Amino acid sequence: MLSFIDIYRTHHKTIYRYFLYVTANTSLAEDLTQETFFQAFLSCGTFKEQSAPLTWLMAIARRVYLKHLRQDKKHLHLDTVQNSVCPSRENKPEHVWDNKELSREIIQVLQLLPESYRTVIILREIEECSFEEIGAVLEKSPASVRVILSRAKKRFRELYCQKI
Repeated sequence: MLSFIDIYRTHHKTIYRYFLYVTANTSLAEDLTQETFFQAFLSCGTFKEQSAPLTWLMAIARRVYLKHLRQDKKHLHLDTVQNSVCPSRENKPEHVWDNKELSREIIQVLQLLPESYRTVIILREIEECSFEEIGAVLEKSPASVRVILSRAKKRFRELYCQKI
């Protein structure tokens, strides 16, 4: 079994990027990442290694994000996206996309999607998680995840085309 420190070192950037994509706010992403690892630390004794550590952490991260949404009923205004750092396509947060305008547009459109669509797109297309891993995070079957992803991509295309 990996130590908690090893799990943190291996996965904290992925969890941070997830929050950066769903919130488009660097300080909030940092806070939610900290809360995720705090919750993971509290429950690490119950982790039975039936899933990968990243799947376990993403499930915790999603619950932390949903709790944040319930507590903070304010919705993100799209103008805050322009003041935030665009997440990287690479595993190195210090790199930014070459086309910053395109990345801002993508983040803006992601913000318009329902949370489950956003999560599925981020986990599958950006973090390259398997359908089984995403299913474990969302507590859905891999087949359901495929359907949600298909609908999410369709809705993303519609919103992106409206924006252009």
